[in-house]
Amino acid sequence: MYGVAWFGILGPLEVTAAGRLMRVSGRSQRELLAVLLLRANRLVSIDLLIESAWPHAPPASARRQVQNAVGRLRNTLTGGGLPGDLIETRPGGYLLRAMADELDTLTFERHVEQSRRASAGQQWDEAVARLRAGLALWRGQPLPDLDNDLVVAEARRLQERRVEVLEECLDLELRLGRHHQVAGELAALAAEHPLRERVCALLMLALYRDGRTAEALRAYQRTRQESVSELGLEPGPELRRLEQAILTGDDSLKPEPAVVSPVRPRQLPPDISDFTGREGVAEELHGLLREGGAGNAVTVVSIAGQAGVGKTTLAVHVAHRLTGRFPDGQLYVNLQAYPMTPADVLARFLRALSLPEADLPRGLEERAEEYRSRLADRRVLVVLDNAVDEAQVRPLIPGGRGCGVLITSRRRLAGLPGARLTELEVLSVDQAVSLLTRVLGRERVAAEPRAARGLARLCGGLPLALRIAGARLLTQDWPLERLVDAMADERGRLDELSYSDLEVRASLALSHRGLSEQAQRLLRLLAHLYAPDVAAWTCAALLDLEVAEVRPLIAELVEARLLAVSGARYHLHDLVRLYAKETGTQDPAPAVARALGGWLALAERAHTVLSGGDFATLHGTAPRWTPAVRERAAAITEDPLAWYDTERVNLVMAVRQAADAGLDELCWDLVASSYTLFLTRAHNDDWEETLRCALAATRRSGNRRGTAVMLMGLGLLGAYRHQYAEAVVVLEESVGTFRDLGETRGLVYALGVAAHVDGMLGRYEQAVVRHEDALRAHRARGDRGAEILLLRSLGQLLVEIGAFDRALPYLEQALEAGRAGDPRIRAEVFYWLGQLRLGHGEIDGAEAAFKEMLGISEELRDPREEAEARYGLGLVRLETGALGAATGLLREALELNRPLGEPLTDGRIRVALGMVHHRRGEARQAIDQLSTAISTFAGLDAPLWEARACRALSEVHGDAAAARRLRERARDLFLQVGSPEAERVHL
Repeated sequence: MYGVAWFGILGPLEVTAAGRLMRVSGRSQRELLAVLLLRANRLVSIDLLIESAWPHAPPASARRQVQNAVGRLRNTLTGGGLPGDLIETRPGGYLLRAMADELDTLTFERHVEQSRRASAGQQWDEAVARLRAGLALWRGQPLPDLDNDLVVAEARRLQERRVEVLEECLDLELRLGRHHQVAGELAALAAEHPLRERVCALLMLALYRDGRTAEALRAYQRTRQESVSELGLEPGPELRRLEQAILTGDDSLKPEPAVVSPVRPRQLPPDISDFTGREGVAEELHGLLREGGAGNAVTVVSIAGQAGVGKTTLAVHVAHRLTGRFPDGQLYVNLQAYPMTPADVLARFLRALSLPEADLPRGLEERAEEYRSRLADRRVLVVLDNAVDEAQVRPLIPGGRGCGVLITSRRRLAGLPGARLTELEVLSVDQAVSLLTRVLGRERVAAEPRAARGLARLCGGLPLALRIAGARLLTQDWPLERLVDAMADERGRLDELSYSDLEVRASLALSHRGLSEQAQRLLRLLAHLYAPDVAAWTCAALLDLEVAEVRPLIAELVEARLLAVSGARYHLHDLVRLYAKETGTQDPAPAVARALGGWLALAERAHTVLSGGDFATLHGTAPRWTPAVRERAAAITEDPLAWYDTERVNLVMAVRQAADAGLDELCWDLVASSYTLFLTRAHNDDWEETLRCALAATRRSGNRRGTAVMLMGLGLLGAYRHQYAEAVVVLEESVGTFRDLGETRGLVYALGVAAHVDGMLGRYEQAVVRHEDALRAHRARGDRGAEILLLRSLGQLLVEIGAFDRALPYLEQALEAGRAGDPRIRAEVFYWLGQLRLGHGEIDGAEAAFKEMLGISEELRDPREEAEARYGLGLVRLETGALGAATGLLREALELNRPLGEPLTDGRIRVALGMVHHRRGEARQAIDQLSTAISTFAGLDAPLWEARACRALSEVHGDAAAARRLRERARDLFLQVGSPEAERVHL
């Protein structure tokens, strides 16, 4: 996919062949090559080349001289190892063919194009990362050593293009709220380009948003003075309007909501079309939230009222009306849908606000701080439905006055400082009749006005009871009078039993009695599930029927208004759930176990599809409800992660319910089957919660095998979080338990994870021994997927400690065995093969391996793998002395990794960049990069890389004593991990 050539013109002209620096000597050859490169993949006419070489008086032999010059240039390029057909002869001229990764200007433009695609998809962080990666390719002024008129003109055009793209990037970053971070860069750019009004405008905005209003106004004055003195012109109208807006503190200068959040959350449930009876209170609440609170306080409005009185309907209706007042989004959570702590809710909200899962803080306080920071300059409405008490909602209240909070609760939340409290009463008889009219139609209610008022009284003015009664009338086509008589009888029966929520229960009981026996059973069983909403297959599992058989029963419940529907998902109102639980006498446990078995079967299927096989996973003996797989197989096969995104909350709740029900075998198996889903989406919080929940269940029941599997999972999670010390503790217990049980497969899996952790802690010899033991066991069992992972991991470890000859067969076997498997694993194998070849001094082999990896990463559109591949290619160029190419590739890698937040990768790239700066004589920049890398590695407890960074910094440091201390530190760390690199540290 990638050729051997690389040309750099975004700085001094540089050419490499297969990563090696190639000299193009002679001014005329360099100018000719520069012209062809500036117009790569386009025909360059001989006439233009003549004009370029002799702008004033070309000789009569000019055409022949150009032809000869092109021939000599071809010879130079092919002699350096480049293909002979690189420069094509075409009628009337020549064409230099280059792919995007063979010419830095083309790579730059590709990054810009990718950024704009990301922006169109509202992936703003990726858009910025792509622009930064493109800008990182610039090594200074284009082609500064060539004074050819055509080249100089084209170089100026490129410089202009760079500034345009930089403006675009800084504009995006400003809109993302990064005013503090970019203010310094903008100030330097404004000093370099004092007449660029867009740069001045961006600088003024950055300073203003950073609370530096006086500096923002001074920036305007400097640009104005420059414009008047140089051009005799006042600044343009846009810049003048910006100055005025800053002077008046115009709200429009706040970050634009469309860009501040990659996705503006729109989490509100649908509004109802027949809202009635609450117009006055709705208008009051709308006014309170629209106008905002006093001072800088966030506006908090709390609606209190009994169950079924319509609190949620009112809140959702008002919230929909306020979308213009809160354009940055609406966050919604039903706090009674399933057990949620404030920390759980904050995690959910932060994900909706586009915080990457990897950056999600672990503690409640830290989450609340991040939540308030993200909403500080934004206008978001937060709807907290069915709150239990003040303690539950306090951490969920934003800090900025631009936001609003709307709470519903059965309690009067008087303990919330500054909250506006509204008591929602039942509907009056007239309001209740109006609601019935909206549900049943004017003619039907007008025909029986007395019965309508009687029904309103029997329903106690509760909207939920009225809607259920209305649904009964619509499905049975009864006269209103008949329903009134039946309701009166039912209410008398319930009254004798002293039920609470009497009016709603009367409606529920009557509607329940009108259901078929199977529909009644389904309603009751649904009420016993923890899952907040379900698909049709779940209903089928509860009754042990086919999905086609259960659909009429679902329709029956929906028509009776006992089951709410949203798309293809179904859920129960909490009062309906409470009532349904109390009906019937049959034990729900077998039905619940079937539904949980359905989630287990589906999770197992999704894991297998996502991983390309059921690899590196242990399972238990809990029964699966396999018809669920038949129902959802096509959807899961097409996109397992889309299925997971829909069922994610239900998977977590299924684990909780299995634990509470004493189904410990099913509980741990469900977690084990879901781990690749949690891991791929980086939902580490959910993964940890389910692991700990299942671990507690297995410990309670004495299920040692399940306990060992969950401990191994916690160790793997710790490794992904770089929490190696914690991982060691749980993995030691896991390995010991598997040994005691004689569970060979589990033991080798746990040894594989422990070996990886040992490697990260620098225990390399122990890690290698564990890997080799685990590999032998996996081969004996025929576990191909786990074998490939171990081959790659063992090869990586041996490369890390410099045992290249031992590493090679493992990596080659991994490459061969994984040829038809997961392309990401193949990319990682190519990476370590590249590092091995580089360590052996095999430049061509390293170049080829890293380019293979780059090709795979771009096919997958995986920025993580792309960053690693460009880092590897940068190392090749650092080794060959092609420092310009190395600089561009390493800076690209750094910018691509930045939004991913992978600290180990960041540190390694900085070590390489530090050495590039060192070789170019840029000591200060080298020290900065290497010092940052040392801090990163020390924080990660990565001793091998800390040692390498210390050794590199010792070569750069001008202070002899400091350099010696760094060498001593490096040697000690190398000795600690048993690396042969200790011998190369000379004190």
